[in-house]
Amino acid sequence: MMKLKGSVEEIRFRNEENGYTIATIDSRGEPIVVVGAFPPVVEGEDIEAEGEFVTHPRFGRQFKAEKVVRIAPDTPDGIVRFLGSGLIKGVGPKTALAIVSTFRSNALDVIERSPTSLTVIRGISKAKALAIHEEYIKNKIIQDAVMYLQAQDIALGTALKIYKIYGEETIKIVSENPYRMIEDVDGIGFKIADRIAVKQGLPLDSTFRIRAGIAHALSEAEEAGNTFLPKEELVDAASLVLDVDKEEVDRQVDALVIDVKLKRADVDGYDAIFRRNVFQAENGSASGLLRLIRESDKITYDVTEDIKHFEQVGGIKLHELQKEAVKTAVTSGVSIITGGPGTGKTTVIKCIIDIAEKLGFKTMLLAPTGRAAKRMSESTGREAATIHRALMQGVGINDFKSETTPLKCNLVIVDEVSMVDVFLLNMLLKRLASGTRLVMVGDKDQLPSVGAGNVLSDVLKCGLVATAMLSKVYRQGDGSSIAESAHAVNNGIMPSLSNKSSDFFFVRRSAPEKIAATVVDLAARRIPKYLNVDAQKIQVLCPLKNGVCGTINLNSLLREQMNPHGEQLTCGDVIFRTGDKVMHVTNNYQLSWVRNKPYYETGEGVFNGDAGIVTAVKDNDIFVTLDDGREIIYTPDIRSQLMPAYAITVHKSQGSEYEGIIMPVVGGSPMMMTRNLLYTAITRAKRFVAMVGEEYNLKRMVENNYIAKRYSALSAFMRETDKQSKTLFFE
Repeated sequence: MMKLKGSVEEIRFRNEENGYTIATIDSRGEPIVVVGAFPPVVEGEDIEAEGEFVTHPRFGRQFKAEKVVRIAPDTPDGIVRFLGSGLIKGVGPKTALAIVSTFRSNALDVIERSPTSLTVIRGISKAKALAIHEEYIKNKIIQDAVMYLQAQDIALGTALKIYKIYGEETIKIVSENPYRMIEDVDGIGFKIADRIAVKQGLPLDSTFRIRAGIAHALSEAEEAGNTFLPKEELVDAASLVLDVDKEEVDRQVDALVIDVKLKRADVDGYDAIFRRNVFQAENGSASGLLRLIRESDKITYDVTEDIKHFEQVGGIKLHELQKEAVKTAVTSGVSIITGGPGTGKTTVIKCIIDIAEKLGFKTMLLAPTGRAAKRMSESTGREAATIHRALMQGVGINDFKSETTPLKCNLVIVDEVSMVDVFLLNMLLKRLASGTRLVMVGDKDQLPSVGAGNVLSDVLKCGLVATAMLSKVYRQGDGSSIAESAHAVNNGIMPSLSNKSSDFFFVRRSAPEKIAATVVDLAARRIPKYLNVDAQKIQVLCPLKNGVCGTINLNSLLREQMNPHGEQLTCGDVIFRTGDKVMHVTNNYQLSWVRNKPYYETGEGVFNGDAGIVTAVKDNDIFVTLDDGREIIYTPDIRSQLMPAYAITVHKSQGSEYEGIIMPVVGGSPMMMTRNLLYTAITRAKRFVAMVGEEYNLKRMVENNYIAKRYSALSAFMRETDKQSKTLFFE
């Protein structure tokens, strides 16, 4: 990398959150544009940047800096520029010149060590001298802290974030216990904190380190969907990461439980260890569900005639299973309606709404993602919202997670409930008043939620919730093979690959490169033409992120084929172009948005799975319009929350429905290439499914009924809470 020194002439742009800066510097008389993460600098200050010259397609030649440091001036002219730059309050160009004229090259030493000496200069009182000293020291502390953190291989943007949290205590806190940053600083995980600790010589068996390793093991388990780990497995996992004796890890687990930093419970015979917030969410969900079951108003009203009226108006005939589902939902405090594709779940929902409104219920339709809510709205003809958005109505953003003000409804229907994790369920239940009916609709054979918990499976398993299982398949008339193929896969039977169907195809390819090329051709050209739809409505679903047929590579290939000429912005290894399909990949409760149609409104909150299109890239910002019309600006500090979405993982597709889906079928780990993953992919398609790969790998997926073990406690907590309440009642 090249090194470039110069004086900052103009700061064109600066993001105070992450330090991203566009500045013009004077380097040996030549003006050069430098872009990258800068420490706090002002015009007139000297810097040194490491990086390379690049040519931006719009802004031309510029120096892309990987590292930027401030240079303490060592000449009288440099010190005058530095002091007069505005960095130190109370010192302008005239005062700076007077100080340097008096003390020459020792001016900065005088300000730092002997500030009262400044009083010899006309216009500088003792109070002003001390104020100049304090400002100088404050800026020096920031510089020292940032340089210290950079020496620990922490990126400048993160270093500024750390300083913003810890202030003048930064070096003290990080040097004494770097693991504290894991809880306090977004983007700092165990591996980074541990690297810093080891570099600083902290003992491998320090209490700080072992406790952080235990928390890390639990966090990793949660990312895999677990809400707890059996103590023995937790000790094994943590000791492996830490490379310390299991006995010491075991002792620290016990100590953390005693300190109430972790929670312990007997769950189906497991000595279960939870992080405290996860325990509270899962236990709170159990209590909330049982409250709704017990405290719902009893309805003895016979809905038979209402069902008949619904059938007559709609010109349809409900199956007995559907009728039972409607009756169960209307008369139960909490109920579950589960069934695969084409089993009539939507018809049941519409009938429930129709009867509930006649009975005076105020109904709210909810789904976990924006796409699922939109799909629910389209299929029912009623307004539906995401759970997050409903919870945020009339709620201050800082109170979102703890708000208990009841939602204004007494019947809530949640679709795609298999996607709901324990945190979201607990937040929803807190907002439902006693007496509210909750109808949970989903497919028990879909992939479980990305977040921690196994909500649908656990609630079904507990035996305390009224359940209706729909098994008769209707959506198979008109020659459609999608539902038929999905049900075949779900039952462990190979779907027909004869390609005689008009909507389910298998394209045989062997080499991964040929599979990828065929997927791109199908998505960009052949299927949009066949279905007469915009290519943006066709979705490529992948089992994996990595590899030739993973989302990362396919997104790059698809972009070049489908959107080769859009104005682009490169963010690390990711490229964004105007016109790109994109997806938001985390929950951000503070991210602001505006919507101009059908009326103007503003709000906060963009959530995992929200998808849209890049409408512009400008001044290092990405402008996105989501599918529901919300417009968002992604500044450099939050661009990592946005990813290309020409190809997404099957997990990310949950709750969505696409005109057509294309899936590469390749070899892989049996833990990933499973039957329920294939089943979930097929059920995302509305009009067309194309599988590309080797028949052998498809057969392996159909036969592989592996379902990853998830440790969750919702079912056990519900049974235990129910048992305790009955004991208290009879006592």
